[in-house]
Amino acid sequence: MDLLRIGIVGAGAIAQRNASEAMHSGASRVMGVFDVNAKVARDMARALSVRFFSTYEELLNNSEIEAVLISVPHHLHRSLSIQAAEAGKHVMVEKPIANNLEEADTMLSACRRHGVKLTVNYSFRYLPRIRKARALVAAGALGNITGVQILLHQYKDPGYWTGARSNSPDDWRASKAKCGGGFLIMNACHVTDYLAYITGLKVRRVYCEYATLGSPAEVEDIVSISYRFDNGAIGSLSASSIMRGVDQAEERIWGTNGTIVLDSAGLHVYSTRPIDGLRPGKVHHLKNFPERSWTADWVREFARAIRENATPEISGREAWENLAFISTAYRSLEEGKALEVPSYPDDVDS
Repeated sequence: MDLLRIGIVGAGAIAQRNASEAMHSGASRVMGVFDVNAKVARDMARALSVRFFSTYEELLNNSEIEAVLISVPHHLHRSLSIQAAEAGKHVMVEKPIANNLEEADTMLSACRRHGVKLTVNYSFRYLPRIRKARALVAAGALGNITGVQILLHQYKDPGYWTGARSNSPDDWRASKAKCGGGFLIMNACHVTDYLAYITGLKVRRVYCEYATLGSPAEVEDIVSISYRFDNGAIGSLSASSIMRGVDQAEERIWGTNGTIVLDSAGLHVYSTRPIDGLRPGKVHHLKNFPERSWTADWVREFARAIRENATPEISGREAWENLAFISTAYRSLEEGKALEVPSYPDDVDS
């Protein structure tokens, strides 16, 4: 398969990681770097031994570049993605797809109109424990799913919100206009995405409470959500970036025949059925999963989709549906009531 030729847009810490993963994916070639901060872009281009582009238009006008990998603050996703689509470049964009559904709609419509593909970096899906959990659910280990619980608590110091640890400091994370929200849209979005991937369920109704209680930001640092899935199951999410001490990251999925518990060490599974050679009626701890470069997996899969003219595994539709859940949760607090999550509009498919 021919290597996918990628232009890197953004030169911050995440952009540098994404570029490195792309270079080592075996499926792509990094052609150059652009960032509005010319110094950090030059430094990154020099470190990668690739070209520095002084403007975004210069990068897009380069006929050798087939796709852009956009790793910039959320409020820039829409405009940069649409520009890329108009230039005939395929689009890889950091999560979330955009700050709101209206922006996401225009991005997906532009990609469809110009015949290019779009994917969003929800690459945690490629973690081996996530893939195993999905396979167990598909094999019937849980039966009919009845409940889902997400716990995600950690501590982010004030410097996180002001960009103090960045090579290109910016306080965009603290601004609601720039990032669309706080810990939910910036961090917990990965978990809500891969749980949708594991279960195959879609959220239909949501009620949310959130607040900013310990951070120098306009966006939430603590959030609690109750929601109902399309099969009638009930879910809950509790997350924050202000819990000092020991981090907490755990997801539970249970059903009529069993339970799966996911954490950083692996997963526990209990089933009344003999699934995957596991003895029924017993809790099994599955661990020691192989290390994976999950972002490299994401790049490889997108390169395959382009070469085979196939729909990417992580499509614009799935990113839109995750954002629909998140943005509806935010509106729920603002309106003080449970709200229905909108369904994906077929006329913006990418």
